[in-house]
Amino acid sequence: MTVLLVGGAYQGKAALAKRLYPDLPLAQNLHARVREELAAGRDPMALLETLRGHVITCDEVGCGVVPLNRADEDYREAVGRLCCAIADEADAVVRVMAGVPQWIKGEKPCM
Repeated sequence: MTVLLVGGAYQGKAALAKRLYPDLPLAQNLHARVREELAAGRDPMALLETLRGHVITCDEVGCGVVPLNRADEDYREAVGRLCCAIADEADAVVRVMAGVPQWIKGEKPCM
């Protein structure tokens, strides 16, 4: 099972992931990993293969001011494209706001 939890920074994504999916490995802060991959000159889409079967948390980075420099714009686009690819394959996609989950895709587990 693959689960994607998205939302603003410090909204309780990791805590919710641990509570709802304790038996799945947790991959936190996908947005930070994308930045690391870009800085190393690697394609962040290659992470898709390694994230299957995980609960993945990612901050929403595309809902703010449009970046002035190209590198930040490329970063936001890379995060968005990877999240879209993960969401397409995921069993569940959950948006988290103030610790409250909103299921976008998939079944809500027993809480």
